[in-house]
Parts: sequence; structure tokens; C-alpha cells
Amino acid sequence: MLALCLLIPLARAGADSRAEELARLRREVETLSTELAEAKDDTRSRLRAIEAQATEIEVQIRREELRLAQIEGEAEARRVEVAEHGDRSVHLVPAVQQSIIRVRSVVAAGIPYHLPDRLAELDALSTQLEQGDLTPESAASRLWAFAEDELRLARESGLDRQVVTVGGAEMLADVARLGMVALYFRTEGGEVGAVKQLGEDWTWSPVTNRDDERALLTLFDKLKHGVRTGAFVLPNPYAGGDK
Repeated sequence: MLALCLLIPLARAGADSRAEELARLRREVETLSTELAEAKDDTRSRLRAIEAQATEIEVQIRREELRLAQIEGEAEARRVEVAEHGDRSVHLVPAVQQSIIRVRSVVAAGIPYHLPDRLAELDALSTQLEQGDLTPESAASRLWAFAEDELRLARESGLDRQVVTVGGAEMLADVARLGMVALYFRTEGGEVGAVKQLGEDWTWSPVTNRDDERALLTLFDKLKHGVRTGAFVLPNPYAGGDK
């Protein structure tokens, strides 16, 4: 009887232990089941996002293919147009070149206001036309724009800076341009003078007359302060210092 009484608590203890273990296992199974369900949901969500991205990429690819086809069609149309006009345009090259030469001769004969830069622009235009980098139509349009700039220079007066050669020395100086008729200079040292024409050449000649010096200093001062009209008695750039 005593042995039986001892076995009953032991049996109950074993049953309780197995029940607890079973409950723990059930909780782990439920936890794993929940995690598995969440992982499945997450995987399905990512797959749907990937499918949506793939669909969007396919739409973009189709759009780009259509755009590329349109570009190719337009390019082919331009090639046909260029081929049709090529024969006619080539006959315009000599005429445009002759126009550039005539404009260049006029510029070269005028006062030396930024002359190297202006001549270089015309030379570059001629070279690009000759090498086929510009069509005759484009070259003519640029030449027209250059001529309009030259006309603007002839209408306006202004104050600028450029390299001048005085007494055989090159230096950066202020220059006062009166249209394209006269050009005067003032060096950093305060020396003033005029560009004078001697035959076909131009020289940067300092003035020696005190009245001429005061007149030119007044001119530079007025132009510096924005005055563009007025009456000035200035040295004559086309004679040996006469007014």
C-alpha cells in the first residue's frame, strides 16, 4: 500500500511535466506557424512589387522603342532633305565666300578697333564653310549677323579696352571709339593719343599739344560717366594733329 501511494505522486508529476512540454511545443508550433504565414505574406508582397516594376519597365521600354522609331523617322527625313538640297547648296559656296572676302576687306581697311578678333571671326567663318562644317545658308546667316554688328559699331560710340602699340611697345589701354570714324587711347600712365592713318597704315600716336590732351581726357571722362552725345573739339585722326 505504501509503495502504491508513492507511485501515484510520481505518475502525476510525470504527467504534469509531459503536459507542460506539450504545451511548450504547441506554443513553438503556433509561433513558427505565425512566422511562416508572415514570411509567406511578405514574399507574396515582394513578388507583387517585382511584377509591378516589371510591368512598368516593359511599358517604358515600349515607349522608348516608339520614341526611337520616331527619331529614326525624323532623321531619315532630314537626310533626304539634305540630299535634295545638297546639290543646290554647293553652288552657293563661292557666292558666300566672295561676300566674306568683301566684308573682310572693308573691316581690314577701317580703324583698328579689336581688328585681329574681328578678322579672325571672318576667317573662321570662311574656313568652316570651305571644310563643310557650315552650310552656305548657315554661313550667310552668320555673315549677316556680323554685318549687323559692324553697322551697330558704326552708329554707336563707346569706351573699351584693348592692346595698343605706342612707341613700339604693346600695352593694354582704354580706347574711346566714335562710331567707326575715330579711335582714341589712354594708357595706364595717363598718356593719351589718337589712331592716325598714314597712307594705308594706322599708328597709335600720342598727342603733343596740351589742348588736345585736355580735350581727350575730357572725352574719356564723359564716356566713363555714360555721356554719349555732346560737342567736343578733338584731334583729327586723318591729319598730322590738326583739329
